[in-house]
Amino acid sequence: AVVSTQSTGDMTVDVQPGDNAYSKKIEEYLLQLDPSEITKWTTAEVCSQFLERIQFSYLVENFTVNNITGRVLLMLEEKNLVEMGVNVIGDRLMILSYLKLLKKKKVEADKMATLWSGETPASGIQYSEDCGQCCAKIFCPCCITRKMWRITGQGIFYRIVPPCSWFTTVTQEYIDFRFLKDMELRTKNTCACCCQTHELIMYATQASDKDEEHSSPEYQAEHQLLHPDAVKVENVVRNAWSNARLVAD
Repeated sequence: AVVSTQSTGDMTVDVQPGDNAYSKKIEEYLLQLDPSEITKWTTAEVCSQFLERIQFSYLVENFTVNNITGRVLLMLEEKNLVEMGVNVIGDRLMILSYLKLLKKKKVEADKMATLWSGETPASGIQYSEDCGQCCAKIFCPCCITRKMWRITGQGIFYRIVPPCSWFTTVTQEYIDFRFLKDMELRTKNTCACCCQTHELIMYATQASDKDEEHSSPEYQAEHQLLHPDAVKVENVVRNAWSNARLVAD
């Protein structure tokens, strides 16, 4: 049997045809890669960081002639490999299985990528409950309860940070797009009509902690985002929400 030594990242292992243990090592290596970095790879980097690592160096010329960059690599399908001259069925299937790992990781990374982030209460007197809160936001931010918002392709996260104290606990809320039901954008004039405030109300279904004999096991909760970016956030959420439903379907 042919035995050679192959380095996979920080791992150096003995390679044998049909070695399942080595296939596991390759999968571990691929899962450690950053999808955002893969999309920046040149053709030469695709050959060195992908083809050679998965033991398909003989295809370097095929990939080079066809200008397979990192971004193109993540779009490859079986018909493309056939057109590129990868004629061995077993090799095509192995390459596709490794590409499937990379594509899956990219989808997961895209879901968790931050589409918008912000903090409430936002700056400005029109986004304050009163003058006292407005002053506190400027001179003592830790004296007021804050919400730290982050919107991703998967859902909406926000951390509730209470005023500084030895006895406070930071809590986190999460709105999964699967349970988001509706949104309402409200705009109103404040400060004697000199200013406008934008508020986004998000309605989501979630489990009830109450006794089911006295309440429905599910109820519709309201999540309020009072922020100057509320109009922008509505568009971001609607697009992400729509994409999430398309994936689910």
